[in-house]
This record gives sequence, structure tokens and C-alpha cells, in this order.
Amino acid sequence: MRFKMIALALMVCIGAMAQKKNWNTKPYPYNNPVVKHMYTADAAPHVMPDGRVWMVTSVDHEEGGNYATMHSYHTFSSTDMVNWTDHGEVLSVWDVLGDDKEPEGEDWALWAPDMIYRNGKYYLYFPVRILHKDHGYDEKKRKTESYIAVAVADAPDQRFKVINPKIEGTRGIDPAVFIDDDDQPYLYYGSHYGAKLKENMYELDGKPVHMKVDDEHFMEAIWMNKREGKYYVSYHAHYGKPIDPENPDDPNRLKSLLNYGVSDNPLGPFKYGGTLNYELGVNVNEGPKLPGYDYVPWRLYQSNHGGIVEYHGKEYLFYHTSALSSWRQDEFKGPGTWTQRSVCIDEIKYKPDGTIVPVQQTLTGVEKVEEKQAFEIQLNDAELQGAKRDRKGIVSNAKKACLLFDDVDLGSGYYYFGCKVKQAANAKVEVRLDHMEGLLLGALSLSPESSTINKGIAETFLRGAKGKHTLCIVILNEEENEIKLSDFRVFAGNAN
Repeated sequence: MRFKMIALALMVCIGAMAQKKNWNTKPYPYNNPVVKHMYTADAAPHVMPDGRVWMVTSVDHEEGGNYATMHSYHTFSSTDMVNWTDHGEVLSVWDVLGDDKEPEGEDWALWAPDMIYRNGKYYLYFPVRILHKDHGYDEKKRKTESYIAVAVADAPDQRFKVINPKIEGTRGIDPAVFIDDDDQPYLYYGSHYGAKLKENMYELDGKPVHMKVDDEHFMEAIWMNKREGKYYVSYHAHYGKPIDPENPDDPNRLKSLLNYGVSDNPLGPFKYGGTLNYELGVNVNEGPKLPGYDYVPWRLYQSNHGGIVEYHGKEYLFYHTSALSSWRQDEFKGPGTWTQRSVCIDEIKYKPDGTIVPVQQTLTGVEKVEEKQAFEIQLNDAELQGAKRDRKGIVSNAKKACLLFDDVDLGSGYYYFGCKVKQAANAKVEVRLDHMEGLLLGALSLSPESSTINKGIAETFLRGAKGKHTLCIVILNEEENEIKLSDFRVFAGNAN
């Protein structure tokens, strides 16, 4: 047994230093991971205005080379959470550098990104990580710097253009972007920092907040999710390494977990909630076993990175493993290469009190989502309070006006609200359920320029828009300037 342990430990160490060839071309035999033709990691999923789930991912190099060879991002989309379309590379390190070579003595890499839609544009947030070679590569002695940048495109399958190569005030990796129901965008990054974003989406609005998030265990990979009025922040916890092959569940070793905290405020403080995702490969009882052991081959590699999306009534965790690498290199006879990761998806379930049940990692993956409802619902024949109609739409100069649309069937979920802005002022348009003070689903922030931005089309993400309800559009206009709106609709209820 001792010889077996030493041999396996040696195999893992050698695998970390030298890249095995991906020689096995047989079709991967399971559903998880969901992308099988290349190595993907750090998935960031969101429902976009076309009704599809889109994810942007880091790319691990086919020939290995550790994290320093992460140089590009791909986007993928799905209508059913099972079949994913690769839309190709959308940004590379060379787009950031503006040149085809790195500065002398520096290694540049692009790590975990996030992407979101706002007012006709798609914004890609990504960390630039620079290692200074003259200090070496040893973890304790190396010198690095990292910060957050942002790029923009007209569509998530197009090439992104860098619009801010370094967001002032940011330091660290793993950005996550979140737009709250009141239309306020936030950026999270690094060692649990959070900050409001300006309306332009590429500058911080005020000083970042060092949030109270499990300070003892928080390491990286922050993600923000909102459910039933509560803010759930998830993160990768500090872990001990390496894993002892004979005792992978050693209670005295810190585990590579995704943990989470809960708050009533998007900037915290967050109360520790528990574990969202166990170490990779834990409790995966189906599929292959590492020869001589009672666990899957990728159980011995550590790291954890999560992204969460709700889609037609279920929530899903996106994470990554080295299962595909293990298959392509050793046909599951070895652990694979950890820096050749692949995105997996499994369902998140909650207890009645809002506590998350730790995700059951599977090789089967999730069930197909099949929705037959209409892509959009045109909102017509509103009951008006504090507003009137003219031939161009709805006109209001009241401090508070309301449009009530009765019996709107939102089915299993509609994810966006939009309208045409004919004339605008500094105001807010809220989308609420049932009455003027009902559940807030989303909001639009208007300015005098709104009639010219995105061809006058204003749109916002909706959270919790499902079932049959009266839909209440509330116009808040403190300055009482005249506002003209038309073409109200909810959309992205099905893949377009």
C-alpha cells in the first residue's frame, strides 16, 4: 500500500510539472462536462435578451503550461442547458496588450471573467494578471500584479473591444458583475471587494467596500446571486494541499470548497451559510474509479470556481473539473492535468428556509429545459394612473404614475422588460407584480439622453417574473418633467 501511495503521489506531482499528451480521441462517454472539444474553465452564466443562457469561459491551453498560458475567452450558448454552441474566441491577451508580444520580463494571463448585458451592449469584465519573471515562479517569492479591465461588444458572439484597460481602484482577480432589481450595477472582485459601478459600466462609483465575507476562509472566485430578496455570495475557500491519496477526506486538512454567505444588502455583511459545492469529485458515485481507489480520478486535484444562473424555475451551478483531461490523457486511468479543466453543470436545491443543499456533482448532468411559451409578450391596454395616452404612447409628468396590465401570463419565466423612450428625463421605471408596492422585478434608470441611447430602446433584466399576475409599470419622476414611453413588452421567455 505504501508503494502504491508513493507512486500515485509521484504521478500527481509529475503531472503538475509536465504536460501529458491528449492522445485519446474516443468520444467522451458522459454528459458532464458540457464542452468536450476544448478545455474551458471559470464559467460565468447569464440569461441574455435572446432567451438563451450564455456563458463566457477562460480557456486552458491544449498543450498545458499552467495558469500562465490562459490567454483567451470563448462564449457559449444553450437553449436547453444540455447542448452548447461554441461561438469562438471573443477576446485574447493580444487584444489587451495591443501587440503580439509581452513586455520584456513579464508573463501576462487572462483569468476568470464575467459578462453581462445592459442597454444594447455586452460588457466583459476580466482580470489581467502579470507575473514579473525576474522574481521567479515560486509561490512564496514571485511578484505579481492584477487588476480588472472591461471590454464591450454589440453581441456576445462578437469580438470585444477593450474600453477600460484598468478600472481605477481595482486590485485582484475573478470579477463578477451583478445588476440589482433597482437597476444599480455592482462589481465584485479580488479579496471580497465590492463596489457600485457608474452608469457607463466601466468605472467604479465611489470607493470599493472590503466586505465582511467569512474573512478566515475566503480565498477567491466571488459570485453574487439573488433569490427571494436575499443576496447570496459564494466563493472558493482556502484549502490545504496536496491531497493524501489514502485519506482524501482528512478532517484536519482545509478543503477546496465553494462556500456561501447570505445578506440583506448587496455589499454585506454576509452571514456564513454553509457549503455550496464540495471538493471536486466528492460523492460522485457513478462513472470510473481511479485504479486501486474508491473515488473518481479527478478527486485528487483541487480548486473550485462557481457561477450560478436561474433558468425557467431551476437554479444551476457551473463549475469545472479535470474529468475530460483524465479521459483524453489516460482514459480515466489517471487524474488528468488540473490546469486543463472543463465546465460542468448541476442543479442547486434549497431547503424551505433558504439554506442551500450542497450540490450533488454528477456525470449525468442536468435535464433538458424545454419551453414552448412565446418569446415575448406585448403589453397593451393598460389601466392608467397619473398618466395619459397620446398617439405616440404614454405621457406622464406626475411624480408617480402607474400602468396596470391585467392577467399577464409570465409562465415559467420572462427575463427582460423593455420599452421605447420617446422623451425622457431623470426618472426611474419600475416593474412590479400585482400592485404599485408589489414585488420589484427590475427597473430602468432614465436620463434626458435615454431617447438616443440604443435607438431609444430601454431594457432591463427581470428577476422572479413568472406565473400569472397583474404587471405594474411604475414611473417615478421627482422633477415632474414630461416623459413619453411606448412599446412596452416582456421578452426572453423562450430562446429566440
